[in-house]
Amino acid sequence: MNKYLIIGAGKLAKHLEHYLKFLDCSVTSWDRSQDPHLFNSKLHDATHILLAISDSALKNFYCKYLDGLEKTVVHFSGALHVDGMIAAHPLMTFGPQLYELEMYRRIHFVLTGAASLQTAIPDLPNSFSLLSSEKKSLYHALCVMAGNFPIILWQKMFFEFEKLGISTEAPRVYLEAALKNSLQNPQTALTGPLARKDRTTIQKNIEALENDPFQEIYLAFVKTIAPELLTTEPLENERSL
Repeated sequence: MNKYLIIGAGKLAKHLEHYLKFLDCSVTSWDRSQDPHLFNSKLHDATHILLAISDSALKNFYCKYLDGLEKTVVHFSGALHVDGMIAAHPLMTFGPQLYELEMYRRIHFVLTGAASLQTAIPDLPNSFSLLSSEKKSLYHALCVMAGNFPIILWQKMFFEFEKLGISTEAPRVYLEAALKNSLQNPQTALTGPLARKDRTTIQKNIEALENDPFQEIYLAFVKTIAPELLTTEPLENERSL
């Protein structure tokens, strides 16, 4: 029987423990607020050690307490690779509220250092992908951009809408549709002046953001997606027939 010991007390640790208990697994946890003697006892009984601690602490903790033990050690960092440990990064965001079982089952894991998720955490039925350690930094950068940058833009929108007297409920349908379109058709979801190559509108947008640090963000997106819109050269749709 597999016996899991979760190290950590953060959101990830709580979600992992909740999920494994949903699956009727044998699971216990330990963190620095507990008696150090309990750690030794729990470590002795465990077959799998799940390190849900910060990236900066992973290597030292492993080298000090776990290196050389005949146990499966798994960490969950998307960016870090440590020899001797399996990395099983959950492609998910974890908030303070615990999820239902079906939500946990849908989480995809990205593995480094193991051939399958069953090697790392045998009781999990989740889908997974394999990733080489050399690609982890790029993978994690993409996760950070996709999972956080849109939120920064949405927060800006809500903040400015409130100052304009527009309810923060007003853009809900718009944002829901944008997300749905992106998930269903990521290659064709782009809309607005960037999609239609509307240089005049884009220039007005940029001018409206004068003295706002988000002007640089707007410009960065245009430079990345359609740099020709920032030049004076006529576009194909602007050329006379």
